[in-house]
Amino acid sequence: MNAHTSFPASDFFARMRQRQWAEASPQAMLCRAIIDETHDVKTFVFSAASDRMFCFNAGQYVVLHLTVDGAAVARSYSVSSPPTRPLDLHITVKRTSGGLVSNWLHENLRPGDQIKIEGPLGSFNLDGLPSEKPLFLAGGSGITPLMSMLRTLTDRACDLDLRLIYSARSPRDIIFRSELDALAARFPNLAVTYVCSKADPSWAGPTGRIDGPMLLRLVPDLGDRTVYACGPEQYMKALRDGLGQAGVDPRGYHEESFGGCPGGVAPDAESAVSSSVHFTRSGLEHRCAPGETLLEAARNCGVYVPTGCQQGICGTCRIAKLSGEVAMHDLGGLTPEEKSAGYVLACCSRAQGAVLLDL
Repeated sequence: MNAHTSFPASDFFARMRQRQWAEASPQAMLCRAIIDETHDVKTFVFSAASDRMFCFNAGQYVVLHLTVDGAAVARSYSVSSPPTRPLDLHITVKRTSGGLVSNWLHENLRPGDQIKIEGPLGSFNLDGLPSEKPLFLAGGSGITPLMSMLRTLTDRACDLDLRLIYSARSPRDIIFRSELDALAARFPNLAVTYVCSKADPSWAGPTGRIDGPMLLRLVPDLGDRTVYACGPEQYMKALRDGLGQAGVDPRGYHEESFGGCPGGVAPDAESAVSSSVHFTRSGLEHRCAPGETLLEAARNCGVYVPTGCQQGICGTCRIAKLSGEVAMHDLGGLTPEEKSAGYVLACCSRAQGAVLLDL
């Protein structure tokens, strides 16, 4: 890999890291601008209220800490801007039906408002997962961390062989389309393909759901590439199945997923009724209701647990389990080392009998 294609940050960015905001402490950020991307997607542009620059790896996410309807809530969002532009930070949010935070952001946040942001977080990032031939696979708003990666690579004028396959519901749902088209026109080493699941009669591009034959048709050298993927869980499952059909080596596959339901496996009702959680530092004991997660148990006792995605992805709600057994249905929010050390995710773990937590 030559000087133009290496991913690690330069000395300039290493120096800037000394001024990055602290992961363990949410910092006040000022909303500078709001950009309409599509009919239901907005990008919120932030700058640091203190004298700090944003230093992170392309692909990472941040946690927004908000007060909605009088209650403290936190949600994780991938950063869509690149670390090569450190003076502001972008998050791109799709408004969803019933989405507490996405609706609040779309309806209430205005330029000049301040909110607290924690980060950066996440191991899905360009510098930690380098490749000579990256293939970016995005579904819907899963384009956001991949857009950070593409903006980073094109800002650095890298000469890697870049491919993006972006699946969207319809042409009007393609986020960043004008910018992606401009990047592909400017950089001949970047090829962008859009796939619409419900195209209108004017759409001339590929249509349908992603699967193995489509991937091989669109990317003939699929087996030679390293895959970076992000999208809703339904898309990710179809993608994993398709890549398996195509014989792609799992070691060359990296994903950031969201929108799934990690608690999809219902716990046995009898064991749930007989389960309890003891919060050792708080000195509180709680008998769990059927299906109750550790996060719900903590809230019912008034014990604070920081949360982000609440889907077993971001790892914000990880807590140390001192004893007992839990059923955890996560989507990769803990590293193998954290699991071995006894950490569990409160949002997607349910007690199986008596459990002691370091809270």
